[in-house]
Amino acid sequence: MSTTATRPPARGTARTGPSTLNRTLRLARTEFTLFVRYKTALMYLIMPAILFMPLWSTPSAPVFGDFTTHDLSLASAVIGIGLMLGIGHPSNVFAARRESLVLKRLRVSGVPQTAIFGSVTVVVVVFSVALTAVILGAVAALGGKVPADPVMLAVAVLLSSVAMTLVGLLITPLVRSAESAQMFSVVPMMALLLTGGIFLPLDLLPEPVRVVVQFLPVAPAAEMAQAAYTGYDVFGGYEGAEALGTAALWVGALPAIGVMAAWIVVLSLLVRRYFKWDPRQP
Repeated sequence: MSTTATRPPARGTARTGPSTLNRTLRLARTEFTLFVRYKTALMYLIMPAILFMPLWSTPSAPVFGDFTTHDLSLASAVIGIGLMLGIGHPSNVFAARRESLVLKRLRVSGVPQTAIFGSVTVVVVVFSVALTAVILGAVAALGGKVPADPVMLAVAVLLSSVAMTLVGLLITPLVRSAESAQMFSVVPMMALLLTGGIFLPLDLLPEPVRVVVQFLPVAPAAEMAQAAYTGYDVFGGYEGAEALGTAALWVGALPAIGVMAAWIVVLSLLVRRYFKWDPRQP
C-alpha cells in the first residue's frame, strides 16, 4: 500500500506596485522640489502680495459689527492666492512638459492620471494654505483681527485651490507652448478675480448678475472665507448679516461647499476627457 503525499500549491510571490496614493505623494515631493527651483513659480507667489496693495489703498468703511470693508476684502483676497497659483502654475508647467514629451513618458510608464494631476494639486493647495496662514498671521501680529473659524477658512482655500488647479489643467489642451499658456491663463484669471467678489464686492453687482456669479467656482469660496474670518452669515449679503456660532455658520456654508464640490467634479471629468498628453495629439 503506497501513500501519495500531495503538496499544497505554492503561494504566489507576485508583488503589487505602489498604491495611487503613494505614487501621488512621491510625485508631490518631486513637484515641490521643482516648484521651489522654478523661477516662474515664484512669480505666482508674489502676484497675490501685489493683489493686496490696491485693496489697502482704498478708503475703509464700517460694514457690520467691528468689521470694515478692508477686513472683508482681506478675507476674500486670500482666495486669490489659490486662484492665481492654481491657474497659472499647472497650465505653464504641464504645457512645457507636454512639449518635451515628459507627460507622454509618464503615461507610457503606467503612472495613473490621478497621481499626475493629484501631485500638482497637492503642491498648489499646500502653498496656498501656507501663504494664507503667513499673511493672516502677519495681519494679526500687526494688530489685525484673527479669523473666527480658521478651519472653515482653510477649507475654503483648499476647495478653491483644487478647483483652480483643474481650471489650469484645462487650459493646457488649448495652448501649444508654455509661453502661450502664460498669456492665455491671464484671461480666466482676471475674469474670475473680477466676478468672484475679490476685487469687487458682490453687493455692488446688480442682483441678477450676483445670482449668476454665486454659481461660479470663486464667489462661493470668497463668501465662505469672509464668513470664516468675521463669524457673520454673509452668504445672503452684507445687509442684515448676523453673528453665528460655529455650527450655524457651517450650516450656512453648506450651499457654498456644494457649489464648489460640484465644480470640482465637473472640472475633473473635463480634464480627464480633454487633457492632451502628446504635443502631436489633435
